[in-house]
Amino acid sequence: MEQQTAADTQEATQEILHNAPLTSSELARVWQVNAYYTMLRCVFKHFLNTLADQDLRLNVEEAISMFERRINQASEMLRKEGHPNPKGFADHDLDLETPRLFTDLYYYHYILNMARIGLQLGSMNLAHSVRADVRDFYTESVASTMRYYNRFSEIMLEKGIYIRPPVTNTFKEADIVEKQDFLRGFLGERRPLLELEIDHLFFGIRNNVIGGALATGFHQVARSDKVRAYLARGAEIAQKHVNIFSKALQKENLPVPMHSGVLVTDSTIPPFSDKLMIQHIVVLIEIGIGNYATAMASSLRHDLSVNFLRLMGEAANYGEDGVNIMIDNGWFEEPPRKTDRRELAKEQVH
Repeated sequence: MEQQTAADTQEATQEILHNAPLTSSELARVWQVNAYYTMLRCVFKHFLNTLADQDLRLNVEEAISMFERRINQASEMLRKEGHPNPKGFADHDLDLETPRLFTDLYYYHYILNMARIGLQLGSMNLAHSVRADVRDFYTESVASTMRYYNRFSEIMLEKGIYIRPPVTNTFKEADIVEKQDFLRGFLGERRPLLELEIDHLFFGIRNNVIGGALATGFHQVARSDKVRAYLARGAEIAQKHVNIFSKALQKENLPVPMHSGVLVTDSTIPPFSDKLMIQHIVVLIEIGIGNYATAMASSLRHDLSVNFLRLMGEAANYGEDGVNIMIDNGWFEEPPRKTDRRELAKEQVH
């Protein structure tokens, strides 16, 4: 009898878990994944239609296939839960008859950066998921992105276009910090940069170069004057951040990450809708703010942490202005939110 009761309890528990609705975290992130990959699918389709490098072609085709699978899986999860899919982006946001806006060199750096972002977001989404099918979805996404990232990194290394972080001379023995001037950054003598601080500065430069080139290219082709002005401002902000981080490395006689070659063409014909271009920049700003917050928290020298905090605020203001432009144009799709019971209370009872 007791064994039967235990079995019934286990079966009931499994039934509850099987039929458990998506949590707020799972719903928000599955919806976000769906919208995000519809945007990348459009961008990579333009890449595929304009690239020259055949090694690149195979990897862009594979990426589009991955995006399609993830869009379909996320859409199916939302459908089963009775939640609407985001409208996202589709072929009407893309013109495949236009000339290339970026060079193959930019495609390489952009794709590697998107793979890094995919690893970052996929791992975070997995860590915030409970239901087995959702965890399986993100586990597979992270695994496939990891394989893609490793293979694509090797290709860039073989071609000699992978930009490596600096290699420095470091202490060979463990040491203990004994004075508070270890944190000093504004007055008096500053200690040398920590390896982790160099890492954050290096990737801050690299990310802003990639984002700045994207904003520059989009600025050339945007149809709306307001969107064009916004994108020009974004390119200027990115260059400002590159200069600040570069100065910090140069003071330590460390190399600044550089690429050799043109990233943006002289095309003025838009391959994407203004809606897609401004949302792409806003998404990168949101991710950049998270990276700055991590850098600020792990940079122990005061001048560095204050810089990251200040630039994070500037990026947040810029991102908000982009969202406002999207709202004004009817481009901002509202993410899932809880029911407003105050509004329900206003409904008439029949």
